[in-house]
Parts: sequence; C-alpha cells; structure tokens
Amino acid sequence: MKRFFLAMVLAAQFLALPVSAQSTTTEISAEPVVAEMAQTSPVDQLGQYERAAVEAVRRDVNPTDVGGEQTTVFQVKFLSGPLKGEVRDIVSDVSNNPYALQPKQGDKVVIFMQRTGDDWSLFVEGFDRRAALIWLVVLFVAMLILLSGWQGFKTALSIGISIGLIGYVLIPAFISGVNPVPVAILLAGVFTLLSTGLSTGWNRKSVITAIGTMGGALVAYMISFFFADWAHVSGLSTEDDRLFFNKNPMLNPRGLMFAGIIIASAGVVEDVAVSIVSGISEVKRHNPRATKRQLFTSGMVVGKDHMSALANTLVYAYVGSSLSTLLLYKQFGGSWLKFVNFDSVVDEIIRSLAGTIGLIFTVPITAFLAAWFMSNEDAQQPDGHHGHKH
Repeated sequence: MKRFFLAMVLAAQFLALPVSAQSTTTEISAEPVVAEMAQTSPVDQLGQYERAAVEAVRRDVNPTDVGGEQTTVFQVKFLSGPLKGEVRDIVSDVSNNPYALQPKQGDKVVIFMQRTGDDWSLFVEGFDRRAALIWLVVLFVAMLILLSGWQGFKTALSIGISIGLIGYVLIPAFISGVNPVPVAILLAGVFTLLSTGLSTGWNRKSVITAIGTMGGALVAYMISFFFADWAHVSGLSTEDDRLFFNKNPMLNPRGLMFAGIIIASAGVVEDVAVSIVSGISEVKRHNPRATKRQLFTSGMVVGKDHMSALANTLVYAYVGSSLSTLLLYKQFGGSWLKFVNFDSVVDEIIRSLAGTIGLIFTVPITAFLAAWFMSNEDAQQPDGHHGHKH
C-alpha cells in the first residue's frame, strides 16, 4: 500500500514540473511549416517538449508511382513554448507511424520541437495525460483524507516530502556522480522518521523504527550487490536505460538499480519495523520488569506474524509490475534457458528476492534494537508518572 501511495504522489510531483525540457535527438529535416513525425524520438540534438491541442485531423493522399500514399495531417495549436498560440500542421505517414498515434480533434498532445535554421521541426511524441493523472491523484488524496481524516492528511504530507527528497536529493546526487546507495539508505531512514513522526510524534520509538528500516534496507542492498555481481548484471535492462547511460558514461547504472531496490523495499520494511517496535513497547508498558530476552522474543513473534504476509506482498508487487517481462518466456519459444538469462528477468528476480530478504532481516534487527533500548527505560505507570515505593 505504501508503494502505491508513493507512486501516486510521485505522479503529482512530476506533473507539477514544467513541460519544457531538454532532450537528445537525431536530426530530421522538415519544411518551415510542415514537419514529418519521426519514427523514433530523435536522439542526437537538443530540443524541447511543449503542449498543444489538436484542432483538426485530415487525411491526404500523396500521388506515387503505385497510385498514392495516404498520410495523416494533424493541425495543432501550441499551448506553451516559443510557438504558443500558433497553429501548425504536422504530417505523419500512417503506414510508418511506429507509435500508432491517432489523436482526435480536441485531444491534448506533447510535441517535440527541434530547432532547424529559422524554424522548427515538429514531432508528435504522445498524448498529454497530465489531466487524467492529476485527477487520479486528487481522488486518491481526497479518499485518504475522507477515510482517515487528519491522519490521512499527515500521511499524504509525509509521502509528498519523501518524494521531494527523492527528486531534489537522491536524483541530483546521482546525476552529480555521488554514489546513490548510501543516500538511498539514509533517505529510507528519513522516510521512516517522517511517517512515524507525523503519525505518533518524534520519539525513541520512531528512531528505533528508522534504524531498523535502514538495517533492513542495507541487508537488501548487500544481497542485491553480491548476486548482481555474481550474475554479471549491468543495470541496463531496457533501451531507455542504455540510451541514458550511453549519453552519461560517467554514471553507474548498477548504483541506480541498487538505490531503486532500497527505496522500493523501504515501505514494506518500515511496516514490519513499526509493528515490532509498537509490540515491544506495549509489552514493556504492561510488564516493566520484562528482560531483554523476553522483549526480543515478543518482537520476533510480532515480526514473524507480519513477515509472511509482507513477503508475499513484496514479491507479488514485483511480479505484478513485471507481467510484460514474463511474456518474454512465450516470445522465446518456451526456452527456459533464454528466459532466465534475459537481463530484465534477472533484474526483477534480484530486486524482489533481495528486497524480501531485507524484510526478513528487519525482524531480528528491529527486535534486538527495540529490546535493547526499551529494557533500559524506567518503569512507568499508566498515568505517565514514575512508580515509587510506599
């Protein structure tokens, strides 16, 4: 559930960013007003993305030696950027349109603009889906507040701050060449402090929970590092990965992969850590004379009860997000050897199992920390005053 919350707020944060961006493209020539749609996103020259509305769609037939070729012309009005307010025609060959984009009148689209001399080459990159995503995020936050009230608002606030830290701390650190792994582990602890602090206040329990979460995340990293190295995993499992890191050879793709594993597993790891610390705290409150061993045993019992369900949750989350990858087995003609050695398959297996092992280790780590610190607390009466002898 926490990963779902994270994804929703991430979408909201992303949607708030300016649409204009720098991109890398291949050179494609075009007429001053009419430009052809590229078969793929250009990749060698700088350009920018802007919003536009489709005002009309028409289909023309260009004469050829074999009778004629049908083309689609999109008449678009720019809503942002240097051409804001202008209307342009963008020609797309229907038979060679790799994206199979067929926007209708009134649709909002994203246009890639590339400077060519005194004018622009224009490419329809896709639909502008921000409106749908914004309303989905609004619905999510509204339902969260409606069902949970003030607590729901604090949860949304915690997630928003966490996503801000990812966008403005983790990603810039990685781009600047800093190893993202220690940053991700630290952020896992900060995320836990934020969520538990906003829920129950910043106290010893929230600190223990944060340390336990960081311990589980660290274990997940070590497991993933060892097996990724053994399996010769490069971290470049998709074309987008290869494109980005080919343009940025100084950056380490495996570091980003490991940071992703840490962040992805942090939410589930935090859940079990919170349960363990809360359980031990209650045992200590009802039995102030409980020993470290007794508190540790109580924490392990609580952790084991949650561990099985949460391990399933984590694995199912990875499998569910990788169904398209699983289809590769059919594409490879049922060859198990080819399938299990495919880059994206190996990546997902390591991600899911390393995260689950990190979750398992979180149980004894958090139980030990909570038992150690809470066993030294003074016994307290239910009213909060220290007990005294008569």
